[in-house]
Amino acid sequence: MSSTTLNNMRYAISYVSTANPALSETEIQEALDFSKDWNNNHNITGILLYSQGNFFQVLEGEEQLLKDLFDRIKADERHHNVITIFQKEIPNIQFDGYEADFISLDDRYNDENFETYLAQISLLNPSIQSSVKYILNKFTEGIK
Repeated sequence: MSSTTLNNMRYAISYVSTANPALSETEIQEALDFSKDWNNNHNITGILLYSQGNFFQVLEGEEQLLKDLFDRIKADERHHNVITIFQKEIPNIQFDGYEADFISLDDRYNDENFETYLAQISLLNPSIQSSVKYILNKFTEGIK
């Protein structure tokens, strides 16, 4: 029996960061697509959003896997100024799968997606819900 089976507690990490200005839209989209595939394949749930030069991510999964992933994220040269919002145990998953989206001022932005993110955030533990909601609103300010 694995330690994950013995311990049903999940772990969550959230952060914001600044994208490397040398990244093209194509490179950003490739990073979003890769993250979505990798995280879904490793039983990691959450969201990754990119907007106006910044990334916002919430990750949920097995603690050691997330800590190792976050170390790689912090070392990734595609972004800098990584600011941790929280790292903590959670009683169960809050997100349904893993989504990665490119939110921009053009026609790719969709209010329905934003409402979906807010609905998922409303499921979070109340102790972190307000912080994530505040950051998500700030993150998308001026886009809607």
